[in-house]
Amino acid sequence: MSITKNVLVVTGFDSTHLDLAEDMAASFRRAYQDRYPLAAIVFGGCRMPPSLASRFDAVVEVPPDQGFDGVQGYFLAYTGLKARLPELFPGYASYCWVDADCWFQGSESLPRIMAGVPNAELCIHPEFDVHYLRYPTPSNRTLHIYRKNEAAHLNAMPLSMPMVNAGVIAMAADSRIWALWARELALLRERHDRGESVYFSDQIPLHKIVYLNQVRLLPLRAVDNWQTYACLPLVHRASKSLRVPTPPHELIGIVHLAGKMKDAAVSLDGETLTLRYRDMARFLGW
Repeated sequence: MSITKNVLVVTGFDSTHLDLAEDMAASFRRAYQDRYPLAAIVFGGCRMPPSLASRFDAVVEVPPDQGFDGVQGYFLAYTGLKARLPELFPGYASYCWVDADCWFQGSESLPRIMAGVPNAELCIHPEFDVHYLRYPTPSNRTLHIYRKNEAAHLNAMPLSMPMVNAGVIAMAADSRIWALWARELALLRERHDRGESVYFSDQIPLHKIVYLNQVRLLPLRAVDNWQTYACLPLVHRASKSLRVPTPPHELIGIVHLAGKMKDAAVSLDGETLTLRYRDMARFLGW
């Protein structure tokens, strides 16, 4: 199998999500072996067990920051680290970020995602799919964060446009989006340091950038970042896989356990269990 050296896949986690990171890395290696290099941003004083550390080709360790409080949002947004991948891991033509609460089912997603990079400034999944019809746009969470961070300019914000999910993104190293994103996150940090009350989200600033800067976007399909909070997958016993609930029941390539879905117990095919990779592996007999 050929090694794709011009693409780096990156994730990030702290000790709170070590088990999710283990699942993400295990599913990645099961799907791709060593075809793609895998890197990690490890923060908050997290110490990886050797079994997990061996899964990664590169690691950046970020020490705890006493100025950060988890109630203010996400550490990766507070530090702007997700917007600095070419700086943290230089030397690659393109980068794909995958949240640690995602896991891979099969090897189809990454080639599809990366195929869009040469002709787009950003490859990302809009949370807008026929299977998400019961999930409101904008969500209450989106409205809350925009009202907190952009109250003075709320009418100019793209509130009516579908949210873009920053859990799986891909960009060329020279995409202008890195700098635009980093600047938005830096402005939030500056306001925080001046004593303003802000919420550190990397996704909301990216949503703002996408729609206010006419970004040349490649929308990723739902199968490449399946939002389990919006729609549960279908269990397909014959193929031992999770699939899209409607015909033609395509294979889901990346399962995303965003928010409460990290630990949620769900009813699937007559059984109650979580959608974590380790549970699905046992359930489906991989």
